[in-house]
Amino acid sequence: MGSKFKVKVKRKPDSAITRLRKIAKTFNAAGAVKVGLPKGSNDYPDGTSVIMVGLVHEFGSPSKGIPERSFLRSTIVEERREYKELFTKLTKALLNGKMSMTKALGIVGLQVQTDVQSKITSLESPALKHREGNPLVDTGHLRRSITYVVNE
Repeated sequence: MGSKFKVKVKRKPDSAITRLRKIAKTFNAAGAVKVGLPKGSNDYPDGTSVIMVGLVHEFGSPSKGIPERSFLRSTIVEERREYKELFTKLTKALLNGKMSMTKALGIVGLQVQTDVQSKITSLESPALKHREGNPLVDTGHLRRSITYVVNE
């Protein structure tokens, strides 16, 4: 499965780092909802970082022979129409005073969390070399660690 996302590597990453910092500020602003593996996610019992495992699967590690198994970005791309419909419904409820912003963002966060967890459960390829079955579900720890946070 090839990536639909292209990454351009620059030799001087200063401008990219500046842009990432601006994006990070936006994500930390009030009224944002973040879905994934937040800082402080529980590591595996053997001490392995669940965030590191998630990153390696999401983006792959060609130098280690690990293919990309996107579960976050691919979910957003695959479900974008449904999210657009959800945003439309929630916006109407907000404008009519029937819902608070915090509740609306919580609904979005829970929906995306559920979709990402479902993606992890349903992903079949690329397979792991050392065992059969779902490549992202062994103990279920990664899937259980997916959550959302609403910035108020």
